[in-house]
Amino acid sequence: MLSSSQKKKDEEKEKKFLGRLTYKLDYDFDKNALTVTIISAEQLPAMDLGGTSDPYVKLFLMPDKKKKFQTKIQRKSLNPVFNESFTFKIPYNECSGQTLILNILDFDRFGKHDSIGQVSVPLGKVDLATTIEKTVEIESPPENRLGEVCLALRYVPNKNKLSVVVMECKNLKKMDVLGLSDPYVKIYLMLQNKRLEKKKTTIKMKTLNPYYNESFSFEIPPEKMQESLCI
Repeated sequence: MLSSSQKKKDEEKEKKFLGRLTYKLDYDFDKNALTVTIISAEQLPAMDLGGTSDPYVKLFLMPDKKKKFQTKIQRKSLNPVFNESFTFKIPYNECSGQTLILNILDFDRFGKHDSIGQVSVPLGKVDLATTIEKTVEIESPPENRLGEVCLALRYVPNKNKLSVVVMECKNLKKMDVLGLSDPYVKIYLMLQNKRLEKKKTTIKMKTLNPYYNESFSFEIPPEKMQESLCI
């Protein structure tokens, strides 16, 4: 259960105005191609100390993310004009299962680029038989919470044996259009930044809370136990 302070923070985040994005969709039935035009954004929040932003837009189709595009960076602007078009080759009968993601980011020359927000366009809910031009409010960027994994570790020194039991995972990130995932866990034994061994669990289909209870063993002498086991 969320605390009242956490609920308040979540509500404030939901209410925060992040600006608007104008885009256009045009599907060519002869070429099986979807052209997305990023026209402009307006009233973006200031992400830099100088009270401006250096925005650009990344776009891709979910769930496959096979092809990604990116606009040019518009320096020091809260109302950038892009007018850039990008084309995805995709058969019309596959469009209904795809969601167009438009990520609006702030370029940072010296660090990680900050996410301003995003626009999600489920293609199954739009009429691609006509050209679509829309101005929509930018949504808050998704939380980077990827879920939890429950493990059990046991080391037997006289046998040089490290046992790792992958018990379960909880609240995993949704990875497909149905809001589910097909998760599995990879386990790496690393020694001085070199991968010595790799193991993985079975795949659990269509779940965000997979239960594994699978055990794996690694041979490793006691003096090497200070090195890293990475999962």
